[in-house]
Amino acid sequence: MFDLSQEKIDFNCPDCGRGNRVTLKQVADQATIICVGCRERIYLKDSGGSARKTINETNKAFKDLDSALKKFSR
Repeated sequence: MFDLSQEKIDFNCPDCGRGNRVTLKQVADQATIICVGCRERIYLKDSGGSARKTINETNKAFKDLDSALKKFSR
């Protein structure tokens, strides 16, 4: 089943500008990552819980769609 939290996003380090990749789950969990370029800690912020809310709503929509399709195919 599709899980939006496992999707990856790219962003640039605020210190060195090097590209980094994280999952949406890491953003929702407000994880701390280490920049692949300068090795500085980057504290991810989910302002207002928008990433977590979007993950939950999208995953629920896919689950509901899956259930509806299974009922339709019976």
